[in-house]
This record gives sequence, C-alpha cells and structure tokens, in this order.
Amino acid sequence: MAEELTVKLIPETIQYYGTFEAQADGKADGQIVRMTCFTAEFEGELAPNSEIDKLAFVGYDWKLKSSLVDGLIFDDLLAKGLIS
Repeated sequence: MAEELTVKLIPETIQYYGTFEAQADGKADGQIVRMTCFTAEFEGELAPNSEIDKLAFVGYDWKLKSSLVDGLIFDDLLAKGLIS
C-alpha cells in the first residue's frame, strides 16, 4: 500500500468487506469481473504515489461514472450508511 498511496496498513485491523461480481464493462456478455474488498486502518497520510495519478474522495453520485461492479459496491456502502 505504501507504494501506491504512501500509507502503511495496520495488519490486525484488516477485515474482509465483501466480494462483488458484475458484467465486465465493454466486454462480451458473460465476462464477469470480481472485486474483493477489505477495510483497514492505516498509518501515514494518503497521497498519490507511483502509478496512482490522483486521489479523490467521492460520494454515491459517483456511481453513475463507475463500472457495473463499482455500482454494486456503491449501493452496498449506501445501504450500510457508510457513504452518502
């Protein structure tokens, strides 16, 4: 994580959040993308680094600009009150 976002994850706080699957954008029907998500606490300050060009915090309205699988994650985060 430090390579991409300049932070160090605290290993004992890493928790599985969920796995989400949807049709892959721009691919043939039936090509599925699977995204497995985790949460964790971290040390340091978030900043783009290495191959990451920009860092942004987004809300639910970003769903319309995202992939289908990202949309499922946005829906889940909203349902759990983790984003607005």
